[in-house]
Amino acid sequence: MAAKTTETFSARRKQFATRLKTVEKKPTTKLILLIIANTKDPDIGKGCRQDIRSIRQMFKKLSVHMQFPFVEFVVMGKDYSRQNVQLAMDAVKPDDNDVVVVYYTGHGFSFKKDKEKRYPQVDLRPPFSPNKISVINENTQNLADLFEAVKAKGARLNIVIGDCCNNRIQFTRNFKGGDENVRARKRPRMVINKEMCETLFCDYTASILVAAADKGQFAVSDDKLGSIFTFTFTNNLKTLMNKSVDRSNALPWTKLLEETKKETLVLSKTYEVEDGKQGNQKAIFDIQSKKFLY
Repeated sequence: MAAKTTETFSARRKQFATRLKTVEKKPTTKLILLIIANTKDPDIGKGCRQDIRSIRQMFKKLSVHMQFPFVEFVVMGKDYSRQNVQLAMDAVKPDDNDVVVVYYTGHGFSFKKDKEKRYPQVDLRPPFSPNKISVINENTQNLADLFEAVKAKGARLNIVIGDCCNNRIQFTRNFKGGDENVRARKRPRMVINKEMCETLFCDYTASILVAAADKGQFAVSDDKLGSIFTFTFTNNLKTLMNKSVDRSNALPWTKLLEETKKETLVLSKTYEVEDGKQGNQKAIFDIQSKKFLY
C-alpha cells in the first residue's frame, strides 16, 4: 500500500506529473498506474485498502522484472473526490508505447431506467457525503466514460478496471459469509516468465475495460481478501505470468478474464448478498482495438 504522507494532494500530483516527464521516453515502455480507492468508507474501507496493496504490489513487481519505469498515483482517503480524480486523470500523459492502468475500488451503481449503459456509475463523493440524489449525481461518472477518456490519451495498452457494484443505489458491498479456506489460503508467488509478460504487455496495442459485476449485480468486498474480483484477478494474473506462452491462444487477456469471471462467480456464491440469497457476481469485459505489433 502507498506509504502514508503529510504531503498535500496538489504536491503529490505535481511530483507524479514531473516523474512522467523525466523518465526515459520511447522506445522504453512506462507502466503508469492510477488507483482510485474509497478507503474512508465505513463499509468497504478495509477491503479497498487491501485492494490497493494487491494491485500496487503486483504491477510494481511486474515493472521491476520487465524493467519498465513505474509511475503511480493513488487517490484515496481525505483526497477522494470527483474533482481530484479528474485532476489526477489530467496529469496522466503517456507516450504512445506506454501501458496505462486505471483501477477503481469503491461503490458503484446503475440507473435502472438507463438501458444503454451496461457498465456501472462509480461513486466519487468525498468521504462522509450525504446520500442525497443531487449529491450523488454531481459526483458520479460512468466507468465506460472513464475508459474513453483513458483511451483518448493515446497509450499503446490501456486497462481500466472497476471493482464496484452495478445494481441500484444501495451502497452495500460487505456481506456475511465467505469461505474461510479461501481466506486462509496463501496467495500465489509472483514468478515472472518474461516471454509471457511480453505477450501480455508488449506485443500488441489494445484497450481493455473490465467491471467486476454485470448490470443489476452486487460486487462483494471482504475485509481480509479485499474485493473478491480483484482478489481472483490478481491471483490469476500472477499465475499466468509464470506460464509458458500458448501460441494457440493469441490473446492471453481473454483467457485470463474468462477464468477470473468464472472463479469470482463461484466465490460470490459463498456470500449472502440480499435477504439470504447467494451472491451471483458475473464480471463483464470488453477488449478493443487488438493489433499485434509483430
